[in-house]
Amino acid sequence: MSETTKQIVIVGDGTVGKTCLLHSYSNESFLESYVPTVYEKEVFDLELNGVVHTVKLIDTAGQEEYERVRKLFYKEANCFILCYDVSNRNSFTNIMHKWVPELQNIDSWPVPIVLVATKVDLRENAHRPMISTQEGQELSRKMNAYRFVECSAKENIRITDAIHEAVRAAVKGPIMVNDTRQSKPSFWGCCQR
Repeated sequence: MSETTKQIVIVGDGTVGKTCLLHSYSNESFLESYVPTVYEKEVFDLELNGVVHTVKLIDTAGQEEYERVRKLFYKEANCFILCYDVSNRNSFTNIMHKWVPELQNIDSWPVPIVLVATKVDLRENAHRPMISTQEGQELSRKMNAYRFVECSAKENIRITDAIHEAVRAAVKGPIMVNDTRQSKPSFWGCCQR
């Protein structure tokens, strides 16, 4: 049984549930109060297909004032978990307008991405429009994400799936798609499922 180390970086707007995702996975409990995070890390071992992977799961701040700190973790990333909140349309829109361009500009690009919709438990008693599963799936296809996972840290719904899919993506790495129209690999043409 060999061993590898993989770094997975969680990104997305502030308050989308990145810290709760990390905390729910590592501590199997939900953080009731919001505490803005600049940086948080959990390290754990995960066995996949007979190989033990030491995983560094890094939670970053989504706020603009922490952009420089956040980007320090990008160069070592083997996968990104890109999060949006199903009850926050701006966080969904920012996936393509803010986060994808930010990730495309890193030196180590291309890096696989798992798109994660958070707070799906809020759909149950929604009194306002929510981002649908279909919208998330369409965005995932558009950006050619490795996987799309909907989860809820509060209800512990598919938290493990989101993290394990990211580890699988990190292990697999990007698969380049030949596209003669692009001189540099782009997000939409870099990674396949």
